[in-house]
Amino acid sequence: MATENVLESLKTRRMSPMQYVTVIVGLALVVLDGYDIAITSFASPFIAAGLHINPTRLGLVGSGALVGLFIGTVVIAPFGDKIGRRNTAIFGAVLVAAGMGISTYASTFGLLAFGRLVAGAGIGTLIASVAVIFSEFVSSKAYAVVMALYAAAIPLGTLIGSQWIGPVVAKHGWHVAFGLGTVAALACIPLTVFLLPESLAYLAISRKADALKRFNKTLRRVGIAPVPELPRAENLIPVKTPVTVVLKGSLLRSTVLSTVGYFLFMLAFYFATNWAPNYMAAVTHNPLTAPHLMTWYSVGGIIGVALFAVLAQRINLALATAVLLVASAVLLGVFGHAATVQVTPYLAIAALSFFLSAATGGFYSIVPRLYPEKARSTGYGLVIGIGRVGGIVAPTLGGYFFTDKVDPQLTFWVFAIPLVLSAVVVLALRADKRSPAGDEAAVTAPAVATTQG
Repeated sequence: MATENVLESLKTRRMSPMQYVTVIVGLALVVLDGYDIAITSFASPFIAAGLHINPTRLGLVGSGALVGLFIGTVVIAPFGDKIGRRNTAIFGAVLVAAGMGISTYASTFGLLAFGRLVAGAGIGTLIASVAVIFSEFVSSKAYAVVMALYAAAIPLGTLIGSQWIGPVVAKHGWHVAFGLGTVAALACIPLTVFLLPESLAYLAISRKADALKRFNKTLRRVGIAPVPELPRAENLIPVKTPVTVVLKGSLLRSTVLSTVGYFLFMLAFYFATNWAPNYMAAVTHNPLTAPHLMTWYSVGGIIGVALFAVLAQRINLALATAVLLVASAVLLGVFGHAATVQVTPYLAIAALSFFLSAATGGFYSIVPRLYPEKARSTGYGLVIGIGRVGGIVAPTLGGYFFTDKVDPQLTFWVFAIPLVLSAVVVLALRADKRSPAGDEAAVTAPAVATTQG
């Protein structure tokens, strides 16, 4: 096989066992994201009681994790283009373990918020790095399905946290949830070190002394014959800096639209995740309602992304994602009434999560393929990182609404509005017109045009 065709062959050939292992390890890392989300949700009533903090400060704890997530995706993850995606993922796993450990021993609001920020930075680094590695090692045929499973890993982590750890928190206190999170993060570090491959594109672009040796070692693991030399850098879309690709030319519109759409989605998503269970626990005067609701939330999310995975290659991604967002808006508004009408909150939150999680799969399938190989880590990190600022705002803004006794039912409808606006933006984006098989060709032309003009 010609050297220049090696990277393209990974998109078209049948996936090897090594590639499947890469997917499994990557999904295990993303499960940590779901578990991290779950802690904030199901442990909130216990944290508020234990630290004697009001809803506004409780919202700041949730926002602290999301500030860290922003730092991880926008500041740390782009270093993957310079030091390697695998090394960046390892560093992310270490940060998660450190942040969870700090939170385990936190006895004050400030220390807990700091621990959540550090863990969030690790999570943000991980999800961006894993998505980029997936975009390279997953075949075009399996790409949409794998990215949907990537989205499913988040509610799976939430399910693990709410179903098995939630009851333990009720007996032994909220610190135990972070202690178990520390153990899980530590277990993921050796998986990342020994099983996650380095990006072939990074090795080819870096031109380091051992790059060819490592390049060929990975090729053997995926069942491709070694090559005598690395692919030429100019064939991997050279640019002065990755940001010149994502903020210039025809990709600028895609970057702006996808960032705005994801920001609006995250604003509603993290409001629902952080405050829907906590609100219902307050209404029912039962803190255990929160972990029970998160269990149903997780189940609905897993079913949603599973169905999306099955249909991903048969549907228009932009149109389907827009429909899912509108349905989520309606259900978020309805959930605010679940305690006062004959609608079980468990079914209501499961249905809400079904559509929200499926929409997450839509975003994760659309965004990475917008960018050329060399700038993919930066582009994905920029969109997801800035977009998650909406998530940073959501917990604190929700806490402010509830603290100042704004009508809770009206609050849920207010946070449903961003979902409708996000649907409009996704329809304008229509990124799904770039087929997975033509991904590289679709992004190469704009990148070259940018560097030339």
